[in-house]
Amino acid sequence: MTLMKAVSATLSLLLLFMGLAGASEYAFGTKVLAGDSDIGRPLFALPAGTTVAFWDTGIVPGYDDTDVVYLVTPPVASLTVKANDVRLTHFGMLPPGSKVTPIDNDIGMPLTLFPPGSSIIFVDLFGSQAYDLGDPVYVHRGSAFVTLVNDVRLNVTPGFGLMPGTKLRDFEPDLNKVIAAALVPLPKGPGSSLAFFDVNGNGVYDYSDDVYMNVPSGAPGGAVTVNNVRLSGPV
Repeated sequence: MTLMKAVSATLSLLLLFMGLAGASEYAFGTKVLAGDSDIGRPLFALPAGTTVAFWDTGIVPGYDDTDVVYLVTPPVASLTVKANDVRLTHFGMLPPGSKVTPIDNDIGMPLTLFPPGSSIIFVDLFGSQAYDLGDPVYVHRGSAFVTLVNDVRLNVTPGFGLMPGTKLRDFEPDLNKVIAAALVPLPKGPGSSLAFFDVNGNGVYDYSDDVYMNVPSGAPGGAVTVNNVRLSGPV
C-alpha cells in the first residue's frame, strides 16, 4: 500500500509538472515584449461578464486603500471570492497576480462591484494619442476623466517607478493624470480583450492558466502579442 501511494504521489506530481510546463514565467504586471517566450501563444476569451470587484476589509464601509481587489469571472450573482479569481492587489503575504485557492483565507469573502462606468484605462504618457508600450495601465473606478486615489496600477509606471498591484495615493506623480481611453470596459463584453492561455489544454479557465489583457489585438482567436499586460503571475 505504501509503495502504491508513493507511485500515485509521484505520478500526480509528474502530471502537475507536465500541465504547468507551458505556463508563463513572467511576473504579474509586466508587458509582453518582442522576443518574450509567450509571444504567439493562443488565447481564449474569458467569459463575458468578467469584471473587477473588491472585498471591503476595513472598518469604514466603502472602497479604500485597505481593500483587496480581484479580477472575477462569472457567475457573479452571489458575489464572493472564489477559486481561480485573480488578486490585483496583495492580500497578506499573497502577492498581486496570485490566484485564489480553496484553502486561502479570503475564499468566500463578500465582494462589491466597482461603480458603473469603471474600466481598465491607460494614460498617454508620451503624447502619441495611441496605446504604447510605455503607457501605464490602471483599473479605474467610475467615469472620471483623470486617475483617482485608490485606482489600481496594472503595470510598472514608466518614469514613476511605481509597482503593479499598488493603489494610487495622494500626492503620487501619476495621480490626476488625464485618461486617454478605456481599453477594457467593466464588466467585459464579448471578445478576447481579457483572455487566457490554456496551459493544461483542458478547454476551460482554471488555476494553471495565464491571464492577459489582450490589447491592442483583442480579436477572438487571438494570440499573445507585444504590449499585452500579464494579469496573473507564475503559479
